[in-house]
Amino acid sequence: MFTALKQLDRNIWIRFVGETITGVMMFMIAPFLVLYYSEQLDSYFLVGLIMATGPITSLFGSFLGGYLADLYGRKPLMVISIVGDVVALIGFSFADSFWPLLLMNALLGLTNSLFHPAASAMVADVTPPERLNESFGLLRMGHNVGAAFGPLIGSAVLFVDRTLIFYAAAAVFFVYALVLLIFIQETKPDQIEHTGDEPKLSAFTVLRKDNVFLIFIAAGVFISMGFALVESMLPVFLKEALPGLPNDKNPFPYLMGLNGIMVVLFQFPIAARLSGKAFGKVMLLGACIFGIGMILLAFIPSYLFSLGTEYLVLVTVLLVIYALYTLGEMIMSPVQMTFIALIAPEHLRGTYNGAASIQWLIGGVTAPLLGSLFLDSGNGQYALAGVGVACCMSGLVYLALDRSIRRAKRLSQSA
Repeated sequence: MFTALKQLDRNIWIRFVGETITGVMMFMIAPFLVLYYSEQLDSYFLVGLIMATGPITSLFGSFLGGYLADLYGRKPLMVISIVGDVVALIGFSFADSFWPLLLMNALLGLTNSLFHPAASAMVADVTPPERLNESFGLLRMGHNVGAAFGPLIGSAVLFVDRTLIFYAAAAVFFVYALVLLIFIQETKPDQIEHTGDEPKLSAFTVLRKDNVFLIFIAAGVFISMGFALVESMLPVFLKEALPGLPNDKNPFPYLMGLNGIMVVLFQFPIAARLSGKAFGKVMLLGACIFGIGMILLAFIPSYLFSLGTEYLVLVTVLLVIYALYTLGEMIMSPVQMTFIALIAPEHLRGTYNGAASIQWLIGGVTAPLLGSLFLDSGNGQYALAGVGVACCMSGLVYLALDRSIRRAKRLSQSA
């Protein structure tokens, strides 16, 4: 494992450090915003609308960012994206009603989405195929250091002085933008830059012409719905499932902390262990574990609460269930990114990564709206369970897709 780490490119290590620190700041804020929105707006549907704006603007940003990353380079898009995040974070400090909150979510979704297609393309540029899982696993591990410690810190300080936290996060992001500007090296392949062979395909054209990629995106929609439903709405699901429990005893921060710790400790070893394994089998395993975790989250909390279970026992059981959910997440996430890197033509890596964001748009928009509608009717658990079942079905689609493309010999490397 340590040999694999030492072989990774310097750009990846710079991103690992930067995104670890910025992840802590972002996760101090993000998990608790949905609770703040629900208290301020007194309508789960309005909360769902706010949560859905980010993914909508993210689609535009990802498509545009991926295309421009192939055209002008990875580095400029990454720097512009982080500076845009700074502006959005400062704007959040002034937002205290529906329309300002809606606008800031939309802006953050737009600016943040410019980063990921360029950054993912950079990983593929500097990493040999057999090391892609390790690279994506390391970066995800860094991101989840924030998920481990950010919510725990945020639960202590966010409701004390929210404005101060937004300014602190903006300052950290600004420093990261300077680091990217000064130390990151451009990695866009030379032949694109020098031969005039600029990418002619838009993200929409890629989706229309590449059937394999389109099926991959379709299978990923329910996975992205699962992520969006749990990460954006789980605090409210738990609030409804555990009535009368004060906000400071909502188990969500502990679950997020466990998620982050598990990813920090186990994501890279899992990614390394899965290198060379068949994409379809890995995704089937991960999707089923992930979906079963969601189904258990849907029904176990309210059942235990109805029995009068002690708080410590209740939280312990929830941690075990969330560990199962997190294991499925860790199995799938780097493999999905590796699959995109392997099937994308070299000169269209940014465009493919941008186009891949459509699954996160669909999931990010539909999941909060679906969850809020079910919550308003008092049946939030059925939204969680239904999406969990659909995630398991997606695993079967991934398996069939993998077998199909291997017969066609399109995917020569294992994911």
